[in-house]
Amino acid sequence: MSKDLEKLFAGLSGEKADLIILILTSQNIKAHAEGLHKSFDILVSSKDRQKALATIEAYYKENKYNRLKQQLQQIPISSFKSIPAFFIMGLLCLIHVSCLEYHIHEDMIFKYGVSALFILQGETYRAVTALMLHSDARHLLGNMAGLLIFGAPVISLSGFGAGPFMLLFTGTAGNLINAHFHKTAHLSIGASTSVMGAAGLLVAFRITQTGKPFRWNTLLPMIAGAVLVGMFSQGERTDVWAHVFGFLCGVLSGIFFFPLNRTINFPQKNTMALFISLLIIAAALLSATQM
Repeated sequence: MSKDLEKLFAGLSGEKADLIILILTSQNIKAHAEGLHKSFDILVSSKDRQKALATIEAYYKENKYNRLKQQLQQIPISSFKSIPAFFIMGLLCLIHVSCLEYHIHEDMIFKYGVSALFILQGETYRAVTALMLHSDARHLLGNMAGLLIFGAPVISLSGFGAGPFMLLFTGTAGNLINAHFHKTAHLSIGASTSVMGAAGLLVAFRITQTGKPFRWNTLLPMIAGAVLVGMFSQGERTDVWAHVFGFLCGVLSGIFFFPLNRTINFPQKNTMALFISLLIIAAALLSATQM
């Protein structure tokens, strides 16, 4: 490397390196790329470094949509490649169809739905079991879509065990907080609390990933998506406040969870998290049968 040249950017893709050089050249700033295959460094003269940085920053400020698209593409997730998410969706569908087939739908709702009155009397298992019940097909499909849009990315980011555990945790926590908020015989059901928890977790992921976490052009699309999913997952016994508390539980828990999940790493982590999730569900079902 020449002594007169300094590295401006490192490890860029060929497409991005070409774009940076094109932008700088348009402003009469000499720059060239060095690298092999898919990793390139951009070099500029030391006297042009500050001007080059200001030029690139100005470009992205004027092209916020492209910048947002770039940020989202950096998240290594795919909603359509999460086997655990499809398994959860299939399980919810099976439970709903079985309840209708055996004509026990209403009985299951009254026995296992979130009832603030009964939860405050010790039936805390309802905060878990209510996540598996839905009022009708529209309610179920809305939550399945929400799991695909928000739940699957959370699982992809967190792992096949830690992801479902966080969905279960935020959904359960949201239901418990909602019960203490109502303190009445209010009854609600649905996985939408976990779906909104997943949306909150994705917002928390962006907060913990970026140096300037509270940029609205980053967070607003996810918040808007969460609102839309909340609207489409409405059913006869759904509760808006449960959605709100689920979302808040996702944001607050995710701020602590994602840094820890990146720091703590051992081979059995996801297996252990999945086992704990199944253990919580089993304990909830066992408690329900003894009531």
